[in-house]
Amino acid sequence: MTVHAVRGRRELAEFINLPWRIYRGDPNWIAPLKASVRAMLDQRRHPFYAGGDDAEIELFLARDGREVVGRVAAILYHRHNRFHNENIAFFGFFESVDSPAVAAELLGAAEAWARERGATAVRGPANPSQNYECGLLVEGFDRPPVLMMTYNPPSYVGLVEGAGYAKAKDLYAYISPVHGASLERLERLADRTRRRNPGLTTRGANLKDFAGEVRLAKEIYNAAWEDNWGFVPVTDAEFDWLAKELKPIVLPELVRFAFVDGEPVGLLLCLPDWNPVMGDLDGSPFRHPLRTLKHLLRSKASNQEGLRLVLLGVKIGYRDRGIEGVLLGEGLRISLDTGYRWCEYSWILEDNELTKRAVRLMGGELYKVYRMYQKAV
Repeated sequence: MTVHAVRGRRELAEFINLPWRIYRGDPNWIAPLKASVRAMLDQRRHPFYAGGDDAEIELFLARDGREVVGRVAAILYHRHNRFHNENIAFFGFFESVDSPAVAAELLGAAEAWARERGATAVRGPANPSQNYECGLLVEGFDRPPVLMMTYNPPSYVGLVEGAGYAKAKDLYAYISPVHGASLERLERLADRTRRRNPGLTTRGANLKDFAGEVRLAKEIYNAAWEDNWGFVPVTDAEFDWLAKELKPIVLPELVRFAFVDGEPVGLLLCLPDWNPVMGDLDGSPFRHPLRTLKHLLRSKASNQEGLRLVLLGVKIGYRDRGIEGVLLGEGLRISLDTGYRWCEYSWILEDNELTKRAVRLMGGELYKVYRMYQKAV
């Protein structure tokens, strides 16, 4: 068994294609779009890397003879280290056959690469940072993941921990049915909040002013999440890239902005769970043309079964006023009227009591746990 850095298009294709072998027969795995994975790994073009100034990445493959049996990415996220005054690297895009030896060699290669560049620890998984998919699933393997959340076999927990990694932080996912049980309570809370904050206004997104709405969302996001563990402010170019990817799948009414006396202070972002459609495409819209045509004709944001509440945040200085409850109540009303059946709230830091309390107002039940690991190198 050997581990080597990816070189050339053929090996990059092997890196991208490996999950189709690892997860063959697993009904809960959702195939990603290969073009999106390839774009995310492109250091020259993707704004996450800024040409190497903001981040660097090295991809590794493990082979048993000629057969690829594992993969991992080693990532130096310079903006993270500058923002947090740390000196760490990340591992991500980890996949492996159920072999402790393969996993240890793969992660060891990432650690050696990081160590050569001065890192003192490796954290992960992050694909490629906490602003994207991150965390290893450690509880809740019985249901498929929702949009932009990770999935892995239970065996990965033992593989990663067996390679010397320990818990750094847990990320929670809650789920609840979309029903009116919480609506009356949230609307009473909203009435009290509006009486106490007469300057409070809210609205949905205006996609006709897409660029302006993106700037507004970025301002709130970078301010409201700045104290979160592992948070790194998103650059203009990176936020624009993410927004353009999300624009075709968003329901604008479920992007809620809150203002106090005209100042933007809060943001709620719910996305329809398009993962069943993604799984049906099996990695590419060209792989199964009839399925793609069916979804082009029939699939809309408003007729997906579930939702993911991706973001719920309020700027410092405006918290504990009930604004989160106002946004949740409006989101619930729209979800009910649209006909969504369930909502996942993810991900939430294990020690974020304010957001966990807000989710419990919605009847949220903890049903999946993702873990970020770390190892000194």
